[in-house]
Amino acid sequence: MSASSLAAEIRGGAWAGGLPRSALGATACAEIPGIAGVVITYVQPLRDWFDQLLGDSAQVAGVAAQWEDAAASLTELAPRLRGGRTALTDLDGRTVRALRERHDDLLAVTRDAAEWAAATAASLRLASRIVDATRTYVCEVLTRLARFAEQLFSFSLNPLEIAHRVTDFARAAADLVAATGRLVTELLEALHALSALIQRLIPIIAEAAAALKDVVARMLPAVGLAAGGLVGMLLGGAAQNFLQKSADVEELDPDTLDPTRRQAWEDAQRVTRLDTFADLVAVNGTTDLMGGADATVIDVKRVVGADGSEHWVVSLPSTQDWQFSGDKGAMNDRDSNIALMLDNPLLRSAYERAALEAMRDAGIRPGDQVVLTGFSQGGILAANLAADPTFPYRTIGVVTNGSPVDGFAVPADIPVYSFQHESDLVPRLDGNGTGPVPPNVHRITLPDTGNPLAAHDNQYYRDSIAAWEQLYAAQHGAPPPGLDALTGAVVDHSMFTAAE
Repeated sequence: MSASSLAAEIRGGAWAGGLPRSALGATACAEIPGIAGVVITYVQPLRDWFDQLLGDSAQVAGVAAQWEDAAASLTELAPRLRGGRTALTDLDGRTVRALRERHDDLLAVTRDAAEWAAATAASLRLASRIVDATRTYVCEVLTRLARFAEQLFSFSLNPLEIAHRVTDFARAAADLVAATGRLVTELLEALHALSALIQRLIPIIAEAAAALKDVVARMLPAVGLAAGGLVGMLLGGAAQNFLQKSADVEELDPDTLDPTRRQAWEDAQRVTRLDTFADLVAVNGTTDLMGGADATVIDVKRVVGADGSEHWVVSLPSTQDWQFSGDKGAMNDRDSNIALMLDNPLLRSAYERAALEAMRDAGIRPGDQVVLTGFSQGGILAANLAADPTFPYRTIGVVTNGSPVDGFAVPADIPVYSFQHESDLVPRLDGNGTGPVPPNVHRITLPDTGNPLAAHDNQYYRDSIAAWEQLYAAQHGAPPPGLDALTGAVVDHSMFTAAE
């Protein structure tokens, strides 16, 4: 059944059958004689029905009013959207054309939503009237029985007359209880039918809400560009990233990869041990190459340390799609870069959601120990997750290279190893490159060629870190501290992929 036909069925009221829809004796409940208390006491079904129906109509009417308000708001929104669409008629350009399309999509969703809200409000108003009418009918039953009871208990010296009164009262009570029972049963069945119809509407509303969210998300970059130029477009893109729907995350099938990405997959599979910081950084390079600009790949390894303890190492990819010629598919793109730096506590970027799903799919259980590592944007996400109090795993270390991560409040019990080339400008984009360093953050500055472009390269970082580790071991007679908790033998390895 289509959404429109379902809305028409809800509004039509066929679900109510032949139930009374108006309470003609609206004052019946206020006119019950005092003897009704005695009647209610001895005719228990009436007591139960009276208690169940008392006040329900007002509650249903209150919900109906909320739906009516929603329908009115949506109806008022439609002319504004048409006005915005009309204002774009005389303009041209790819951005304007995209905005016109989004306005059309938004107007269609708004019209449908207004129709469903109005139909639901009308049905609930009808339900309120039916409940009220049925309740009034029960009150009328009580009134009639109370009058029978008054006659029954009135003074009489004729025992036959009293016997007739008792018989009449019993028959009337039985007939009225039976009739009321049927009416209440029909009422409950009707309300159940209405509930079933509304339940069928809920997934349609949810689908429309998701579509609405997607339409708004797709509008944000263009609106940002029109309102704030390049900065507005970038911020609009970041907001779009928060709102866009989650991508499907699947285990990476190497048979779907082109030769370059297949080679990166094979290189990643050959990693059986992680013994140094250079090893932890090297895997970021293969993670980037396996996904490229078309897809996001997340590399997850289960590692057993020298002491037999188990932890997971999650490698997160860097920015691969800069969106200069449209969105290519990788969620680790320019927009998510900005979204992650904004570190919104209420919303997760699409890239962040994909990474969390990959970790779940890999078999990481809540509370498991996790090492997060990433180059550039991958390191930003690593620090973002470590600083998130809702992150379901126990982060035991963060290793980043070429990443601006000083702005994230990573808890003091989590060691952060932030490797930065002297001339690499990217790690300083957060403006905190010269600020105080928390005790748990180990910022290691590495010498390089002095070329800012060459300095921001994962393989170059891997080589620089390996040289730094060798120099450290020569000077101190031991490797850098903290490695034992982060390294070990790889006992399980899986990669996951997703695309926008």
